[in-house]
Amino acid sequence: MQAFLMWCILSKIEFCFPLLMLKTMARAFTQKKSVLPFGSILTKIFQHHHVRLEGEVATKLKEEETYNKSTLNRMGWKKQGGVWTYCPKVDQGQRIEREEQEENPPWEAQEETLPAQAQGSSSTTDFDRMMEFMSARFDSLEASLEGKFEQVNSRLKNLEKDHVTIRSDFDNIDDTIYYDLKVTRRRLKRLERKLAASKTIDTCEETSGDDSDSDSPPSVA
Repeated sequence: MQAFLMWCILSKIEFCFPLLMLKTMARAFTQKKSVLPFGSILTKIFQHHHVRLEGEVATKLKEEETYNKSTLNRMGWKKQGGVWTYCPKVDQGQRIEREEQEENPPWEAQEETLPAQAQGSSSTTDFDRMMEFMSARFDSLEASLEGKFEQVNSRLKNLEKDHVTIRSDFDNIDDTIYYDLKVTRRRLKRLERKLAASKTIDTCEETSGDDSDSDSPPSVA
């Protein structure tokens, strides 16, 4: 039934759906162990008119209905490349085309084409404007990104220079600390000698490396 209705719709054949329902239900009584079709529709109609349905046997509805290949072929569907494609017959295609021409005369099609062309040109103009705007935006973003990258590269170069300076200071820090300690020790030793000469303290112990009075800093390689 549903396959027949689909074929009528695709073929643009007029039909009376209530009459088809009545004939289908009448045909069901001529078959043994048949179920009254359109049970869900009839149930809603009976419930709407408050018809009591006690004693009726409920039937579970099918979730889907499977059509075999022969039924689909009779309806004009052919399987091409693994895909079902609607292929109407030659005479049927000519009849459909003739009916479409009768429903839509050529002069009406021309009148509908003109506004469509105007609308198409308008949409094309809007598209061109949008593309120009987007192109300008992309150009400005590209220029901004180039400036940002230049700033980042400049800062990275400055960081590299600072790193070289810090590394050099770190390599020479041992020599600098040793020199400062040596100078401080010499100054303390000279002060001790002066105090011993003025009899402020008793003696002054002489140690190796204390006889130099030069406080010049060591040469840096």
